Amino acid sequence: MKTLAGITPILASAFLWLGSSGSARADHEDDRRDRQEQRRVEHEDRRDEREMGREDRDERRDVGHERREMDHERREMDHRPGPLYRARMAPPPMRAEVRPMAPSPRHVWVGGYWGFEGGRHAWVGGRWELPPQPGRVWVEGRWGNEGGEWVFSPGYWAAAAPAPVYAPPAEISVTVAPPPPRGEVPPPQPGPGYFWVAGNWHWDGRQNVWMRGHWEVERTGMIWVPAQWDRGPRHWRYRPGHWRPVR
Repeated sequence: MKTLAGITPILASAFLWLGSSGSARADHEDDRRDRQEQRRVEHEDRRDEREMGREDRDERRDVGHERREMDHERREMDHRPGPLYRARMAPPPMRAEVRPMAPSPRHVWVGGYWGFEGGRHAWVGGRWELPPQPGRVWVEGRWGNEGGEWVFSPGYWAAAAPAPVYAPPAEISVTVAPPPPRGEVPPPQPGPGYFWVAGNWHWDGRQNVWMRGHWEVERTGMIWVPAQWDRGPRHWRYRPGHWRPVR
């Protein structure tokens, strides 16, 4: 019995050591799993950051590409030569030109203009020309007064602007009848390619206001629709003058 009594504390100590050792191993295993989970989360975070960075770079690259394309188109539209002539005297009135038959449907008429050589204005006649590239339109040269000096900006070929979406102005219902039209005497035509837009009564939201006639520059592929008043059973319908594409 003494032997058994002496063995009992030893066994108890052994069991206690085994229990504490097992608990330590379990704690170690838990720590290992926690570290693995932490590394996995950090790896996923870095991967997400790389993906976000890649997406941001792609988006910036796309935006930069679109901006470069827009800048290129703007330069194409705005590419025009600098002033060609400078003079202290105004150019004479534009001359009416008789256009000969076009060499082909692809030719574009380049109108004549007043140049300035040898201290005087000299007329340069119009001609038919082929556009340098498909889709190009000719922008006529013009004289303009800048600080008391007359400056001529020559014509140039420009990229055709996208065709605008036609949206006619909305009709306005008015209970007040417009006054009779006023008689007008048009001033001299500024030059070829201009047409007279007759004056008309315009409704400004409160009353009829007379809009004086004026010369308007013709627009390729567009037609001017004059302002119109129509009498209804109880009111007047007014539609302002506007441009619309040629059908």
